[in-house]
Amino acid sequence: MSIDNCTWFTVALLYESVHEGQPVRVDADYNATMKTYEESHILVKASSSEEACILGEQLGKDNEQSYENQYGETVHWKLVKVLDCFELLDDDIEMGMEVYSRFLVTTKDQSTEEVMDRFFQD
Repeated sequence: MSIDNCTWFTVALLYESVHEGQPVRVDADYNATMKTYEESHILVKASSSEEACILGEQLGKDNEQSYENQYGETVHWKLVKVLDCFELLDDDIEMGMEVYSRFLVTTKDQSTEEVMDRFFQD
């Protein structure tokens, strides 16, 4: 199927920041009790919302990344879930363009399920 015959969708993705290792240096901003999530909205062109969700999940996994933070910990950004998918009416946009993102800061003892219940109730 030609992409020209497809529709634009926004796919909402949830990422979790997973820290590995012990901090080798800390400062006044270091907080071992907090955890960070990111809600990201990307654009995909697809023939259906089901296909858009699959494409969004693939792009989300492709965007997972790892790096060393300023405290010497390894940070892994992992895709948790496709949260939502909805069709857009405007065609003057590009594939994979992010349209919205936010970080969710929680205590480290909160599970991903608790975060989902708190921020993403159906």
